[in-house]
Amino acid sequence: MRPDRRSLIAAAAVLPWIGGVARAGTDGGALAALADPARPDTVMGVGVVARDGAGRVVLEEAHGSGRLTVGGSLRTRPFTLDTPMRIASITKLVAMTALMTLVEAGRLSLDDDAGDLAGFRLRHPDHPDIRITPAMLASHTSGLRNGPSYPVPLGHHLAEAFTAGGRHFDDGGWFAPASEPPGFFAYADVNFAVLAQIAERVSGERFDRFLKRTTLDPLGLDSGLNWSGVPDGVRARASAACRPVDGVWEPQVDGEVAPAPAIRVTTPAEAPGLTADDYVPGENGFVFSPQGGLRASVRDLDRLARSYAGHDGVPGMVARETVERMEVPLWTWDPAAPNGDPDRGLLQSYGLSVHRLTGREGDAFLGPDSRDWCGHFGIAYGLQSGLFWNRRDGRTLTYMISGTPRDGEGLSGARSAAAPWEEVVFDAALAAFAGRG
Repeated sequence: MRPDRRSLIAAAAVLPWIGGVARAGTDGGALAALADPARPDTVMGVGVVARDGAGRVVLEEAHGSGRLTVGGSLRTRPFTLDTPMRIASITKLVAMTALMTLVEAGRLSLDDDAGDLAGFRLRHPDHPDIRITPAMLASHTSGLRNGPSYPVPLGHHLAEAFTAGGRHFDDGGWFAPASEPPGFFAYADVNFAVLAQIAERVSGERFDRFLKRTTLDPLGLDSGLNWSGVPDGVRARASAACRPVDGVWEPQVDGEVAPAPAIRVTTPAEAPGLTADDYVPGENGFVFSPQGGLRASVRDLDRLARSYAGHDGVPGMVARETVERMEVPLWTWDPAAPNGDPDRGLLQSYGLSVHRLTGREGDAFLGPDSRDWCGHFGIAYGLQSGLFWNRRDGRTLTYMISGTPRDGEGLSGARSAAAPWEEVVFDAALAAFAGRG
């Protein structure tokens, strides 16, 4: 797909600078040069951990800064590998892993009717005979889209977005055009609200607690959805996701983090005083942000990646066979069809919430063996993050960038559809894997 005019203008401003960063990196300083606090057209902070197939660290660096309001004052502090942030869509990978524990236990089939499991009729109005399944939700081939009233807030029912006459039905705005039926790939957060609601109805638990019990606690992680279960000591290290505003990095989310046990939720205008304690499990899968709300650090992502890669000494959240099942592509882009939106070539193959690289133009950002890499990106509010593992040899790569230029989302780099600053991260990791770091 061709870049739009905004992307071309942004690229004209950013790519020459990225070229300078790459030249600075010839002596090993590319990541340090990437996060220049004096330049809001660069990135604010960056942290990276890469490991070889045996789990040995080959690259471990953090540079730049993060920001958080403390005592009413916005403070800048060093960005570290232990700085927790809202990691965006990597959350989907972890959320699906939690759901797979129900599949392993025989309590859920990925081929069931997703509407029956979620508690309401779920059919595309233009394709009512096509059953939407959890596997279709997890692979973004369900025919659903984020509607105008996204996200459905606490106190409202998710069913109201999919039921004609519901206050969030939005004239059918949660469904794709008739020309893009179920089976067509289009990335949409709402899929994971439905999956979270399914998990709640099957397990009987609130999704934040279910995910923490099944995936985070086994790895010993003090992470959580929307800060759920995250202790004060970890919250104190947090950083907001930022974008530059008039030359200053400004928080876009988590500018201030409430003390434990507070949980961040989206409340309706008519009832702003609602809290997570008012939620009834199984009513609204959006409440705990399964699509992007996990708060975690680079070190947390590193441990998750090692679990997916099957490193010795790191507990598995699910069985090895389950991870392999998640890796299997359920959709692969066919440019002759077309059968989906590949986002400039960045997303060309997708499994059960696993982005599987093809090594074709656009997604070959991890070198000649890119097709062996799996994982997920996170992009929101100025943050960019990544968690990837090599399914053949067990190498892992995780990173977080705490703030990116305002025009950065959707901007492709010099050699792939990944962002220019992500290509700097990838190149540093590839050099480290090759022993040149």
